Amino acid sequence: MYNENGLSPNCLVSHISNRSQAELHNKTLEWINVVSKSQNILIKSNIETDFISFMGVKENFLNEGKLYLHMKYVIKVSFKNGQYKFEPLEIASKVNSKYDMGWKSVNLKNGSDFFKKGKAIKKTKSYVKKVPEALNNINNILYNYLTTH
Repeated sequence: MYNENGLSPNCLVSHISNRSQAELHNKTLEWINVVSKSQNILIKSNIETDFISFMGVKENFLNEGKLYLHMKYVIKVSFKNGQYKFEPLEIASKVNSKYDMGWKSVNLKNGSDFFKKGKAIKKTKSYVKKVPEALNNINNILYNYLTTH
């Protein structure tokens, strides 16, 4: 959920009791290699059996009125025996235009820019709805891969 206080919860911990820390790490790398072909994902850092951070871009994913924006995300997945922690580190958006106007960071700890008097601003409602939806979807796909492969 994304509200005036930002993204909540700020991370998700999932338990997969039949996997060691090394197995979770290796399977996550395997998953990134599988989905990177279709989802524009690449590894930013990888500390063996400790954590992996990866970046992805979803094109034309958000909108502000009639403007369509790309969404870039950086996620850190860290491992302990039988569990992994899925933690979004960065979300940014960029207008889909022939002119590169750069990435604009979305504050994950404060969502007040997207709310007025407790309600989501109509123009930026897609941030409030689609950012958590995308993160949950990525986590669900990862969880399903780790539990079935």
